[in-house]
Amino acid sequence: MADTTHHQSFDTAADGRHRSAADNIRELTEAGKQLLDAGKQLTENLGELSRRVERAKNASSQVLKSPWLIAGAAFVAGSVMVLTSRRH
Repeated sequence: MADTTHHQSFDTAADGRHRSAADNIRELTEAGKQLLDAGKQLTENLGELSRRVERAKNASSQVLKSPWLIAGAAFVAGSVMVLTSRRH
C-alpha cells in the first residue's frame, strides 16, 4: 500500500513556532538582499580607499621628485610665521 499522505515541510523558528517553506524563502530572500547591499557598500568603500591610497602615493612621489622645492616652501612658510609673530 502506497503512502498518499501529503507532507508539507515545516521548520521550527527560534520561538518554537512552525514556519512554512514560503516563510523560509521570504527570510532567505531578505537575507540575500541584505548581503547584496552590504557587498555593494563594501565595494564602494574599497574603491574610495583605493582612490585615497593612489592620491597619497602621488603626493608622496611628488615630494620625492622635488625635495628641495618642498624644503624651500617649508622655509618660506616658517620665515613668514616668525616675521608675523615678531610684529605682535
